[in-house]
Amino acid sequence: MLWLGEETLIVEVRQGRRVLVTGASDGIGAAVAGHLARDGARVALLARDTARLEDVARRSGGLAITADLTDPPSATRAVEDAAREMGGLDVLVNNAGVFRLGRVADGEIADWRDMLEVNVLGLLAVTQAAIPFLRLGRHPQIVNISSMSGRRVAGAVHGVYSGTKHAVHALGDALRQELHADGIRVTTVSPGIVRTNLGATVRDGELRSDVGRSQVEQGLSPEDVAAQVSYILSVPPDVHLVELAVISSRQQPG
Repeated sequence: MLWLGEETLIVEVRQGRRVLVTGASDGIGAAVAGHLARDGARVALLARDTARLEDVARRSGGLAITADLTDPPSATRAVEDAAREMGGLDVLVNNAGVFRLGRVADGEIADWRDMLEVNVLGLLAVTQAAIPFLRLGRHPQIVNISSMSGRRVAGAVHGVYSGTKHAVHALGDALRQELHADGIRVTTVSPGIVRTNLGATVRDGELRSDVGRSQVEQGLSPEDVAAQVSYILSVPPDVHLVELAVISSRQQPG
């Protein structure tokens, strides 16, 4: 994909970028890590599942760093380890996320807590730790993987999950203002339905079946989303993409 026909500029912008991807053991995160590594970036992959993470890192040629984003000291150490191993940090891709469905009237507080701790507080912990390194980076960028659920609520059972993704959108707007003077660009990516294993974590069997069917029939592939992240990192430094919203052409609009 070219920007204003400047193929040489795109290669230069991508090559050698030092990138940290969270939630990189599968799904969108694994696809992003692999795609950016093929683009010529140096990639550190962060996730909780050591075995799966190391397998993805071997296949993508990246650096595996195990961390629990619900533990702020662990998140901070992971960012510091990644920056030390790569000699700095140019790009942070906040992808880690937890997906739970349920109504407020009978939902599980533990599920809400999981989503808030990973989707919001985990993103904040990693971003806070990364900012000092990004300030010293080359064409620094933050890419927050949110969701179309951060733009609208798909249904009552999506309420709390959607609330966490609305928070991701709000934090992207705030970070864009906070970090503007540092030259750090912040982009929010809002995918629609994506074919990942997140749907398998839904506790209710009927809802889980509905999510799985929607993913098969209407979902983007993780690689589709990874290609959008690659595009975001390819634009010239004087171009700031605020948000990129993308759905499958098979997904019902609305």
